[in-house]
Amino acid sequence: MKVYVKSQSGKWLMPTNPANARILLKHGKAKVIKRTPFVIQLLYETTEYIQPVTVGIDDGGIHVGIAALSMGKALFQEELTLRTDIKSKLDTRRQYRRSRRYRKTRYRKARFLNKKQSLPTCKVCGGNAPASQVICRSCLNRADGVHQKYAGIKKSMFRIPPSIRAKKDAIIRVVKQMPLPISRIVLEDLYFDFQAMENPDISGEQYQHGDLLYHKNFKQACLVRDKFRCRVCGAETKLQCHHIKPRADGGTDKLSNLMTLCEDCHKKHHQNGLKLPRQKSAFYISAAHVQQGKKYLQAELSRIAPLQTTFGYITSHFRNNAGIEKSHVNDAVIIADNQAVPMGCQIQTKHVQSRKRSLHEATARKGRKAPNRTQKRNNKNVFALNGFTRWDTVQYKGRVGFISGFTGSSSCRIIDIHGEYIKNPEKKYTQVNLREVRKIHGNRSTVSYCANSSPTFAVAQEGDSLAGS
Repeated sequence: MKVYVKSQSGKWLMPTNPANARILLKHGKAKVIKRTPFVIQLLYETTEYIQPVTVGIDDGGIHVGIAALSMGKALFQEELTLRTDIKSKLDTRRQYRRSRRYRKTRYRKARFLNKKQSLPTCKVCGGNAPASQVICRSCLNRADGVHQKYAGIKKSMFRIPPSIRAKKDAIIRVVKQMPLPISRIVLEDLYFDFQAMENPDISGEQYQHGDLLYHKNFKQACLVRDKFRCRVCGAETKLQCHHIKPRADGGTDKLSNLMTLCEDCHKKHHQNGLKLPRQKSAFYISAAHVQQGKKYLQAELSRIAPLQTTFGYITSHFRNNAGIEKSHVNDAVIIADNQAVPMGCQIQTKHVQSRKRSLHEATARKGRKAPNRTQKRNNKNVFALNGFTRWDTVQYKGRVGFISGFTGSSSCRIIDIHGEYIKNPEKKYTQVNLREVRKIHGNRSTVSYCANSSPTFAVAQEGDSLAGS
């Protein structure tokens, strides 16, 4: 894994190897400012020569692959796991507030008497618009129309759902914090091109590789719909697209006529008449999440560096030709440079909820005199204990993990990047005594781990100074 370097003036330089970083740290010419990824800052003036760096982004509904390449070599690889609990938590909060609002009280006005003053009006129909502050939800769904009432409303004024907004902001934050001088960004717009499905004669640079790419567009859409699994046995390797009605008999390449099968099941169907499951309708939840905040993501990324877009079926074409295994990070490498080869290590980052909190009780307790924050049930919301904080990176019995929560007055639970508990192998319970845990560094809303690489270098420098982690 490379060691990333920041100049004394605060500008990003090209990365170096761990041996040079050790020498600089040993002679006091650099200091550690971050551990995952490992970043040092020089303490002396030097030339700020850099090379062009291209960032490739494989956007997805849950997992996002990000890679940075320069001169055909991978310099940075990261797999980002986004939060999927934001909508459910907002729904829970909404229900709690609603129950409190309609609770029978003697001192609060009726809900229908204090409603109008607090709600904005829709600029289209004049009704209430509590969600977007500009347009109501029913008019927002019809905003693609050509009615004259919509002429004065800009697209940028429309509301992005908080769950989608959080996912896009997470991607933008990672790109902004990337420890490299970015000169260009390439974003995978979607797995497949809907426009090419409707208009096969569309021209452009992405279609100048032959007719095979057009057929791969439908194949990629079929694989996404079936979640990259065989519809018969569930296999995830050697997948093929089967035409339910053969093309020789007039069958088309439409999604309704395609089904994902593995190579073995495909042969059994044609040779032995293997019965196939019933065709299902197309439902692209991941593609919908990618599309919903696409314009916002593209606008924010274009402010960082010049932006270029591509499609997933093109990425799949070059990845298969190179014989590279499918993964989000490998796709990001191919997106940045279709001739490059991924390196053997990557950073796995997971977005987490920074704090546990409860706004109020779902069911009120009558006659309680003590405030809610002093109740015993709030012990589950402990955020810090004995010098440790939730989501700190710690080491326990030679393994590196993250504190997911505290129990009692001197114990905690530790998990790895995949959510598995790190515990004492001689015990059945998952609690760990804090006296046996060593803190490496603190985290806020993300936890990161360097996978497929030796962790000795990152842990060996614990005696060095640490700033900005």
